[in-house]
Amino acid sequence: MVIDQMALLEKRVNQLLELVKRLQEDNHVLEQKAKMAGNRLAKRERDGVRWNHDRNRLRSKVERILSEMGTLTGRLSNVEGRASGRSRKRGAT
Repeated sequence: MVIDQMALLEKRVNQLLELVKRLQEDNHVLEQKAKMAGNRLAKRERDGVRWNHDRNRLRSKVERILSEMGTLTGRLSNVEGRASGRSRKRGAT
C-alpha cells in the first residue's frame, strides 16, 4: 500500500515537473512574441513620426507654391489691368 502511494506520488510529481517545463517553454515563446510585437510597434511609431514629418514638409512646400502662385496671379492681374487701361485710352483718342 505504501509502495502504491509512493508510486502515485512520484507519478504526480513527474506530471507537475512536466507541466512546469511546458509552462516555462510557453512563457519563453510568449516573451519572444511580446518582444517582436514591441519591436513592430516601435517601428510603426518611428514610421508615424517620419510620415508626419514628411507630410508637414510637403504641406509647407505646397503652401509656398500656392503662395507664389497667388503672388504671380496678382501680378498678372495688375499687368492685364494696365494693358487694358492703355487700350481704352488709345481707342478714346
